[in-house]
Amino acid sequence: MYIPPKALSEKTLPPEVLRPDRVTCTHYEDFGLGDKALYVGMYGFSRVGYIPLSAITRVYKRLGVTKGFFEQGKIYGTLCYLVICYDGKQKVCRFSHEENLNALLDAIREKTTIPVGKP
Repeated sequence: MYIPPKALSEKTLPPEVLRPDRVTCTHYEDFGLGDKALYVGMYGFSRVGYIPLSAITRVYKRLGVTKGFFEQGKIYGTLCYLVICYDGKQKVCRFSHEENLNALLDAIREKTTIPVGKP
């Protein structure tokens, strides 16, 4: 059963363009990169929201460090986030594995003209 994704930006795509694009998108954890849109996971569901590529102004990676734990705070873990800038807003999405985030950013560099990285 196909459930259409929700548009997160002011720009939207018509259903006849959106459905084949979402079905054929390349998957990166809960996210997907199609020819027309970037699909994001929300509320624990994969690819339920989308942002058209024409609305995205910049994407970049943000890394964070967890608070220390084990052995009096000497072991830390890293957290990686994808930040999407669109329509004057930002959407921050968490990735479980940094390799998947890097693969998505590389695919965005190859397929689109969207600037990748901080200004």
